[in-house]
Amino acid sequence: MSSQIPVDYNRYYEFRDPLQDRPYRLVDRLPLEALPGISSHLLARGKLDMEAPIQFDADSGSRATDVLWSQMVLLFCVSGRLVRLLEENEITGWSTYPVEVYDRKGALLPDYHGFAVTGGTCGQDFDRSVPFDKEMPGGHFTYYRGLYFHESQFDGSDVFWIGVGTTVVSERVYRLFKKHRIGNTRFTPLPEFEISESLFQSMRESESWVHELL
Repeated sequence: MSSQIPVDYNRYYEFRDPLQDRPYRLVDRLPLEALPGISSHLLARGKLDMEAPIQFDADSGSRATDVLWSQMVLLFCVSGRLVRLLEENEITGWSTYPVEVYDRKGALLPDYHGFAVTGGTCGQDFDRSVPFDKEMPGGHFTYYRGLYFHESQFDGSDVFWIGVGTTVVSERVYRLFKKHRIGNTRFTPLPEFEISESLFQSMRESESWVHELL
């Protein structure tokens, strides 16, 4: 279903790993490549009906938080508390899959779930991003500002993807996380999103793969 209402990009946020040191960072106990028919992409999109849990070990960090990121870019786990908040507030575009998460001493951390983005995948609208000159260590470099998508492909979900794995959430999600102090996250309003020219061009070159996912 396409959205008929113009998108207010200031009310949507890129959602990502803030790369903090203290929260546990996870690694899959058994490499997913060794499991027949399972891939990180299929898990992250909620396209697998999992019976046995995926096992994760804390590889670094020192504490459990409501969101635990993994070394596999697309995969992260969330607490039961967060799952209940999302359900109670009728947030759309997500599901969970079974996991077992262990701390660095090998003790099971109870009530964690793998998080999947089931909202639609929108192709990125590269032409709307604006190049600018950014001063960085080592000199001036070209960056692009603004993350936009083809609005005709937007299904209105609170959680969805742009491209092959950029997670985007609505303002409802952002406010929910802030109200309940859900940490270990980073939100960037889509108009303020910045990316280097090299990464921007790399994303553009992968656009053909995105079309296969739509």
